Amino acid sequence: MSSSLYGVAPWLAAAGYCGLFWARHRSDGGAWRLGLHGLMGLTLVLQGSLLLPEWFSDGAIRFGFAPAVSWMLWLAVMLLWIESWFHQIPRPAISIFPLAALAVLLPGWFPGVVLLEHPSLLFRGHILFAMLAYSCFAIASGQALLMLAQEKALHRAKLQEGWWTEMPPLLEMDQTLLRITMVGFGLLTLTLATGMVVNLNSGLDPLRFDHKTLFTVLTWLMVGVFLAGRGRMGWRGRVAARFVLGGFAMLLLAYVGSRFVLEIFITS
Repeated sequence: MSSSLYGVAPWLAAAGYCGLFWARHRSDGGAWRLGLHGLMGLTLVLQGSLLLPEWFSDGAIRFGFAPAVSWMLWLAVMLLWIESWFHQIPRPAISIFPLAALAVLLPGWFPGVVLLEHPSLLFRGHILFAMLAYSCFAIASGQALLMLAQEKALHRAKLQEGWWTEMPPLLEMDQTLLRITMVGFGLLTLTLATGMVVNLNSGLDPLRFDHKTLFTVLTWLMVGVFLAGRGRMGWRGRVAARFVLGGFAMLLLAYVGSRFVLEIFITS
């Protein structure tokens, strides 16, 4: 990442995320909807100013587990920000803000390696589609965990206690999970399609079955099976949540997990 990561911008963005966590934790839903959208948008702009200019410059792409996590959480918070204009963000969902605060600082300590010198726009788009898919499945996984916890609380008659009172109904959460999963599946399809075109343009086989491709294809198949089962057999609730969590786990293994092992344990 650029030298600006060692300047003030990432620390301001991290402070913004921490402020969002504190403010949403201390305020009720109405105050959140009215007063904090601007702070969330400003924080997203700050982090975006660190990620976008370098990504779309004519130079090399520097990438690794830390930039990947930073991109993933930035896009995940952006999707959450868009969703928040239509639905109140449940209090448990604010746990993403401390994670985003850490993620915006990580590339300063683990900048990654040069992935490719002067890559084509198609290659940059391929990686961007992949990160968007990661972000969608990250949000979907958080939604799935909340659904499982809410269902457990329902069986224990605890939905009238604490922050459970702010949670939307299970049916509404299930529909939101389906929408996010469908978007993630579309982005994953674009990731595979653009990857095949990139390989063909480089004179390679369309699908190179390394670990990244294998886990990405397995994720695509798992989510495709779930969506087909949802349409034909009405899979929802626990079944939907477990499919989404399994798909996200495999997607993490496809790149972020392997880069983490290589950069932290093998090269240290």
